[in-house]
Amino acid sequence: MAPAGLDAQVGIVGTGTMGSMLAWQLARRGVRVLAFEQFSPGHDRGAVGGETRLFRLAYAEGNQYVPLLRDSLRLWRELEDESGSEILTQCGGLSIGESGGDYISGLLASARATDVPISVLSAAEVAERHPQHRLLDGEIAVLDEQAGFLRCEQAVLSATRVAEQAGAEVLRYTEVTELAEESDSVLVRTADGSSHRVGQVVVAAGSWAARFLPARLAAAVQSRRVLLSWFGTDDIDAYRSEVFPIFVHHHGDQHLYGMPTVDGVMVKVAGAVLSHPVPAPEAVERRHSMAEIRRVSDAVGEFLPGLHPEPIRTDAFTDLYTTDECPLVGRVGERIVVTTGHSGRGFKYSPGMAAAVADVLSGAADPRYAFMSPDRF
Repeated sequence: MAPAGLDAQVGIVGTGTMGSMLAWQLARRGVRVLAFEQFSPGHDRGAVGGETRLFRLAYAEGNQYVPLLRDSLRLWRELEDESGSEILTQCGGLSIGESGGDYISGLLASARATDVPISVLSAAEVAERHPQHRLLDGEIAVLDEQAGFLRCEQAVLSATRVAEQAGAEVLRYTEVTELAEESDSVLVRTADGSSHRVGQVVVAAGSWAARFLPARLAAAVQSRRVLLSWFGTDDIDAYRSEVFPIFVHHHGDQHLYGMPTVDGVMVKVAGAVLSHPVPAPEAVERRHSMAEIRRVSDAVGEFLPGLHPEPIRTDAFTDLYTTDECPLVGRVGERIVVTTGHSGRGFKYSPGMAAAVADVLSGAADPRYAFMSPDRF
């Protein structure tokens, strides 16, 4: 039960990646949750669409993320158990790059410092075990045995459903227009003229979050367009999860990532075209230009010779990036918390992040994640 005079203990703005996981985490703790979603959970306008996302524990982006990833691995399995859905497939993950280069060196250092099980494969070993890949001279691969892929829409729908079953209320097609912080509550106003009073609010609105941030933080974030593409092959069995791990391939300024087929027809490969700013998330162009198609086609032709280099499906989505590409997680007011700006990396660790935000709301913030604090701006 929410305290007298309140519609809920916690309001959540957005039920995408972070918002859905937070609704689940709070509801399973017995917290009365009221979530607002301007579209519907699992929609394809934000950072959830595209069927799959990578999951990795060997993480070159920083040792500080590994505890969050370990927590998330456990929580992904708990969400599967509670929802009855298949979300995480651990098929292993290859990180490919120049031996002694910054990417591979950073990955090895992080894995060893955090005791993540890995194996280093020579080019000859990759050719024997994973012949789908073409390595360039001087390249090696690092195998993360616990890596895999997540079914992103299924994850969001499952978390939302389990949260609602535990008592959370989700208002679909309800756009939040204003958050008014008061002495004992937050007033949430919506586009249909309604208002709701809650004890605390979490802004988890992805690319739409900037409007709810203080000016100093709004100036430190931007919506970016992220491109996805899918390719055909004459031998789809060679790209099933039993034999084809997820992968990330760095070589100089070239970058690709991908994962096994999930439909038995196409293989998802992306990353060759870097994300770039868009003026507003509503303005994102989902079609790819011919220059963008040529760039990813050239990369696929060079590194994945068993795929047809012309994409048979393309799409684009938006995500919110910070200027330092580190998330914004923490209090921005007495009763307002943010979890946003995950900069294209947040899906894999979203349930662990949601648990950490739930701790913030209860007054027990985990000091391991102080590096994400909005106070750095």
